[in-house]
Amino acid sequence: MRTLVLVHGWGFDAGFWQPVAQRLPDFERVFVDLGFRGEARIPDSLDQPLVVGHSMGFPWALAHLPRPWAGAMAINSFARFLRAPDFVAGVPPVKLQRMIDKFGTEPHAVTADFLSRIGVEAPEVEDIRPEPLARALDWLAACDQRAALAGLDCPLQAVAGTHDQLVPEAMSRVSFPPQALVLAEGGGHLLPQTHPEWVASRIRLFAASLR
Repeated sequence: MRTLVLVHGWGFDAGFWQPVAQRLPDFERVFVDLGFRGEARIPDSLDQPLVVGHSMGFPWALAHLPRPWAGAMAINSFARFLRAPDFVAGVPPVKLQRMIDKFGTEPHAVTADFLSRIGVEAPEVEDIRPEPLARALDWLAACDQRAALAGLDCPLQAVAGTHDQLVPEAMSRVSFPPQALVLAEGGGHLLPQTHPEWVASRIRLFAASLR
């Protein structure tokens, strides 16, 4: 089976993927950890993996993981996050800037609030590492991986929820080609945790379609 490279989003660590990974025991799995709650673990070489990124993890992978890839899978994700004249479906920049400004003085409160808003019940934030999280927010503010996405030389699938609190359906539809997008009716921003069986099945089907 293909090697899966799994990249989590902002505020999480590699453990985010366990509900999905447990359902894919026959795959070799590489868990990228961006260092938001512990030591960072980022591979420096890969052998044509299927790269799966959640939320910020997908554009981060586009920007940082070596190619070639066998396939790319975006879950609750995007190539650009903030609104721009040519990307009106994005999040208004002022919202992210407010979060960045407040994070400087109240990192634990801001992280807990963000996690609550995207569907995490009683989020635990005692172990967060503010510096990597702050750098990631700044990176997200400047992130625009649309050219990298358009230039991918491997198959692409995007999975999104119709009730995503952070990445609305309209943003998903603008971010990805219609033939690549699969919607989870009623799904929110945490599909790998709320719909792990369904996400695992989508990964398995996608992997089976790759050469």
